[in-house]
Amino acid sequence: MMQRHHFVRSSRRSFRAWLGAIALAAVVAAPVGGVLDVSPAPVQAADGLGAGGEYHPLAPARIYDSRSVSPVNEAAPGPKPATPAQPTFDIGLLGLGGIPANPDDVLAVVVNITVTEPTAGGWLNAYGSGAGSSGLASIVNFAAGQTVPNLAIVRPGANGKLTVKLFTQSASATAHVIVDVFGWFSTSGFVEASPTDAGARLIPIEPGRILDTRDGGGPLGQAGRRTITIRGATLKTGQQLPAGADVVGVVLNVTGINTESSSTGTFLSVVPELAAGAAPGTSNVNLARGQIKPNMVIVPVNPADGSVTIFNHAGAAHVAVDVAGYLTTTAPGERAGRVVPLTAPYRVFDTREAQWGAVALGPGQAEDWSFADFVASVKIDGVHVGAQSAVIGNLTSAELKRQFAATPVSSYLTVYPAGQARPESSNLNTTEGTPVPNLAIMKYGADATVRVFNLNGFTHYLYDASAVVLAD
Repeated sequence: MMQRHHFVRSSRRSFRAWLGAIALAAVVAAPVGGVLDVSPAPVQAADGLGAGGEYHPLAPARIYDSRSVSPVNEAAPGPKPATPAQPTFDIGLLGLGGIPANPDDVLAVVVNITVTEPTAGGWLNAYGSGAGSSGLASIVNFAAGQTVPNLAIVRPGANGKLTVKLFTQSASATAHVIVDVFGWFSTSGFVEASPTDAGARLIPIEPGRILDTRDGGGPLGQAGRRTITIRGATLKTGQQLPAGADVVGVVLNVTGINTESSSTGTFLSVVPELAAGAAPGTSNVNLARGQIKPNMVIVPVNPADGSVTIFNHAGAAHVAVDVAGYLTTTAPGERAGRVVPLTAPYRVFDTREAQWGAVALGPGQAEDWSFADFVASVKIDGVHVGAQSAVIGNLTSAELKRQFAATPVSSYLTVYPAGQARPESSNLNTTEGTPVPNLAIMKYGADATVRVFNLNGFTHYLYDASAVVLAD
């Protein structure tokens, strides 16, 4: 039975009252293959979780491009309708791009979904075929003519496919869709053929900046690259990442700053390593001239030295990189870092709506969201999953408005554990007039509370949850 649960939005603003927030219940896919209803319940043991929810990175691979006349995917090429009727089409996932073909092995897949050449503004959602979806949730928001990517964690449907839904207000609009795969999460039933098949657990951290080319070194030029050492790195927050070879990957928020006089339309790619003279075959951040845009990346590190490389395709672009977590193979029997995906994204809160206050977040202001009831309600087959360290989902800045009528405004949102000092990092950058989405790992502070900070202007924002991260 689907029930509603209670979110609490507390304010750090003057004269702002506590606001209750009601969210739709969610159905969650368990690492052992069961399902659960998110509903308020006492904490119970979760011994049945097994060893699922581990991440297996892949070399980035394009598994679908609707512009292509010879796609590797069984889904037909050609522009896809994007209308008020919210038409859908299915894309195959299993057996492509390095994803196992056996549905009993694959819990969820990490994909970068890009909308390009849309003829009108709208949004895209994606979920396991047959799972159904909240009509409110979205993964990519786009304006006419834009190219917009976003990382997503999706669970294949019973047929091994992903359903993609496109919406605009136009009855005749179309858009092209591109899907790149970056890795997958295994079930507890997955059997490793060799030690190299072992998965890794995702350890969320307080976000911290590891690179900002504006602080030194200059922008990345055409075919320019910058290598960052991940293992043992010290972030601007003072946190130090583990230095051992067990750190096999990293979760990064990569922001492209394409505002140089020599900037042009370009894309950024993040890869474990790149041979001299080579160029990556996939992209992580697509940038128009003058644009500042982020995208989250989950990428393996170079096994030889624990580094990753950022590549710029054209022009000149600065890059800011924040670490949101890392992938580790230590203590494989532990729960911490195992990811439990939802069967479909669902809307956790939307500050535009009355039940969440319908009040925009102002300049230099922050507010807290309590996930305590949500954490206490997550069950697998009626058994509470236990402690959780973070929630993963899509954060969208929906509307940014000026503080002063004659002064254009741009801003950014930062999400971090409540009770911590605000880090020098950002989750998404936003300008007037266009919604901006980005996958965000919200690491919990005390009492499962997160804080959202807005730099400039007044912005509404929303969050669509897609997975939770377990803790010991």
